[in-house]
Amino acid sequence: MSTVTATRSQTADAITVILFGAAALVVTAISTVLRVLGTFRDQGIAWSIPIDEQPIDATVGSGAASIEGIAQEAMVFATGVDAAATAAIIGSLVLWALAPLIVIVGVMLVAWNFLRGRFFVRSNARAFDAIGWTLVLAPMFIVLLEKLGLNGVSAAVGLGSGEPVHPIEFWSIVPIFATGVAVGLIAAAFRQGIRLQRTNAALEDETRGLV
Repeated sequence: MSTVTATRSQTADAITVILFGAAALVVTAISTVLRVLGTFRDQGIAWSIPIDEQPIDATVGSGAASIEGIAQEAMVFATGVDAAATAAIIGSLVLWALAPLIVIVGVMLVAWNFLRGRFFVRSNARAFDAIGWTLVLAPMFIVLLEKLGLNGVSAAVGLGSGEPVHPIEFWSIVPIFATGVAVGLIAAAFRQGIRLQRTNAALEDETRGLV
């Protein structure tokens, strides 16, 4: 395995990425705690459910101002949610926390390797693989789990058993899916670079031997 000395610009970029990654980890941890506390409350499981569009008068800023608008969702507090739906809600919260952690740590690992002048190495390819698969799979599972959770909450508040996941619900995650595929292609490119690097190293060894 060969290393290349990183330029001053590359070093500065890598350090910046690592610092921002550390800050993102802290933000992710805080947001995860807030999401869990906002979901599991004393009144029950708090979940937003779609409602028929209707005009509303509401206050914002703790009563500092009032607005008029159209409501399309309402937050309900459900008790007696079945175990399967509760597990799905917990699973979605776990993925909401785990997915960004994997992506952030993977990016920080690549930046750390770049800082050390290690570019076409297996750990970078593995990091891009982890990032790509996370971006592809995590959103799909989150959509599925949140739908199961919504159905369980709907049943608990007396709205019926809900509906299966509709394909249109995956439309919002298409950009993330596409990004994951692109990152996977980057991983493939890094693997090709690793193979070329090894081939060049082998040719150099053979050349030295002939000399």
